[in-house]
Amino acid sequence: MRGGTSSVELIKLTLCGPTDVAKEIALAAEAINEWNCQHGEQRGFWVKHQHWSTDSYPDAQESGQGAINKQLIDSTDILVAIFWSRIGTPTVTAESGTVEEIQRAIAAGKKVMVYFSDLAPLPAGASIEQVKRLSAFREQLRTHRSCWTFQSRSRFRDDFANHLALVLNDFPLAGKKPLRRKPNDTAVRQSARGTGHIQIAGDGNEVHQYQRPPVIKTVFERRPGSITPAEEHQIAEWVKALAEGTTGKSRDEAFGEWGARLLKRFKVPKREALLSTDMPGVEAWYRQQKAIQTTGYKTKAPDQWRASRIRAIKSAMTGMGKSNESYYPELSDRLNMKKAFTSLTRLTKTDLDRVYQMVLRDSRR
Repeated sequence: MRGGTSSVELIKLTLCGPTDVAKEIALAAEAINEWNCQHGEQRGFWVKHQHWSTDSYPDAQESGQGAINKQLIDSTDILVAIFWSRIGTPTVTAESGTVEEIQRAIAAGKKVMVYFSDLAPLPAGASIEQVKRLSAFREQLRTHRSCWTFQSRSRFRDDFANHLALVLNDFPLAGKKPLRRKPNDTAVRQSARGTGHIQIAGDGNEVHQYQRPPVIKTVFERRPGSITPAEEHQIAEWVKALAEGTTGKSRDEAFGEWGARLLKRFKVPKREALLSTDMPGVEAWYRQQKAIQTTGYKTKAPDQWRASRIRAIKSAMTGMGKSNESYYPELSDRLNMKKAFTSLTRLTKTDLDRVYQMVLRDSRR
């Protein structure tokens, strides 16, 4: 066996955002780890994701934000910022710590990716003042910079994984070309990293490295009339929507709970056992549960519900290129309102919900 070593360079990616996007930050970290396992060694560099909570230390010579700036932001190659319902606490020079990190990274010429969540409903106890400040910053940023929005955490994870692959294509291979083996070359060169979950497999010429050991999945033969793969995917999307609308539970707990409720409701041991003829019933069950979720949120947290609806309407209008002056009178007329409205904040809950539903229908056309 021929020996040899290869150097792997490090790319630092800093994840930042207020406390309400902890789940999104965890999903981004998962996507980065997957990219490292699949492409890191071949590309010749490794992406180290970092966050102030795990990669910074107290420095009495600096303010809290100053320490984060010097220890993380100034040395990072890529900055990923995520917002949902909070903008954060103001600093001496910026609207919040995350905003200051964005501005500092942009000024230093670093790659900066900013994401805004349109996930509804807003978290329990969300501050209207925070929502308003975030909305103003969002509009200001979109006027001058490119940013991204998402409506579900699963969508964010997929989009971020794609964006990560694209932005890393801008980084050249680390001083070498990808290894190309001759057909008869039997030598194996390997580089092991991680937590010990390494597996060697293949014909003697391939090394497979996994972040975790692969799981052997048992495939059940579908009986006649069972749901199709497309129908199974649709059911999975409904379960995701219910899980992501659940508060007070982790993502995994919410997914497990709603998956179990579905199986119990239709008295099947696994999702694949559902029949295509069950699909109307499954959809009706999903819409009923979603309505219960929304109604409960509307009753228990009316201010947050209203802010969430208004934000979703504004986001959809921006995507359609609609203005208040022309679109509000049109909506008033189409909804047969007694008087044309000029402000969303002055609408009753019922009218705000009617406007919300119509705007969403318009945005899907």
